Amino acid sequence: MKLRIGMAALMLLLTVSTAQAGWILHQETPGGPSTMYVQDNQVRAGMGQGGMVYDLNNGTVTMLNPSRQAYWSGKPQQLNQQMNQALDARMEQALKKAPPERREQMRAMMERQMGRGGKGQSAVAPPAAQVKVKNTGEKAKIAGYQATKYQVYVDGKLRQEMWVAQVPGFIDEMDMGKMMKLAHSMRAGTPGPGLGWRRSEAVQKLMSQGMPMKIVEYRRGAPMTVMTMTKVEKKKLPASTFQPPAGWKQVDFSQMMH
Repeated sequence: MKLRIGMAALMLLLTVSTAQAGWILHQETPGGPSTMYVQDNQVRAGMGQGGMVYDLNNGTVTMLNPSRQAYWSGKPQQLNQQMNQALDARMEQALKKAPPERREQMRAMMERQMGRGGKGQSAVAPPAAQVKVKNTGEKAKIAGYQATKYQVYVDGKLRQEMWVAQVPGFIDEMDMGKMMKLAHSMRAGTPGPGLGWRRSEAVQKLMSQGMPMKIVEYRRGAPMTVMTMTKVEKKKLPASTFQPPAGWKQVDFSQMMH
């Protein structure tokens, strides 16, 4: 009996230890090198002390501003609300400087730019896109892992290429479904058509298959590489990795914009 209990405790310990193994993902982006830290459904992405922290277990987002040593933290719904309030305040400030006879025209133009329908109108949602994912069968080694190339077609046009690798243990630390849900919640109300395809079942299924190693976006037929993985490290990360630095001040979103 004692032996059985001891073996059970050992297996539990091994399971916990494995689940807490974090990942450091080094990426090359159009804005320069970027690093992503992943562990136990917590994700930190950005450059230096700046960037974003996503808590997939609690569904919260933290924005880090190193120049002000400040941070914002909350639910995506709170972020969207405060973001809209800050945009409204900026719009009103800009309208005060405009000639009185042009203010309504400028207001309508700025409302459209923010993805709104204008005063007394409602924005019209675009029709649902037809999304298809194709496995090209093409393979390449990226950051030490064998990756498969997939193509995403939106309404018959090539929109994205994604190279996905099977990295043992990665999906245990990052629930891609929760990550996509949180990211899309942050984009709710964000202006710009054509983003709905990222929420499609086909793309979500693709993202859940492994680790994206390279992503190429196609806009107006022209390719642009938005991310290439350069190095993957497996390492236990301290809890402070996913917390604002000590001494930083929590502020509202309007203060983060200054």
